[in-house]
Amino acid sequence: MTAVTYTTEDFVRRTIGRLLRGKYRGGGLCSWCLVGMTLERLHTGWRKSEIEHAMEKVFNAPGALGSTPSGPCARCKRPSPCIGERQA
Repeated sequence: MTAVTYTTEDFVRRTIGRLLRGKYRGGGLCSWCLVGMTLERLHTGWRKSEIEHAMEKVFNAPGALGSTPSGPCARCKRPSPCIGERQA
């Protein structure tokens, strides 16, 4: 039997995927909201800094998540970059 190791980025990607396919389908979410909602959905052992670091990787290389519509965040209405756009 082979052990499978998951990274923080793997957990963050799965959580973001669920968010973007669920309540916020078709809308973009800013990284601030995604970090907060990811922390709410993962168990309490995760540090915010870990989630933020993984979120940067996801935004810069979205992979299967694709890109989200540009414009204001569907949750907080702040202007935000899309997943797949380089963060400033």
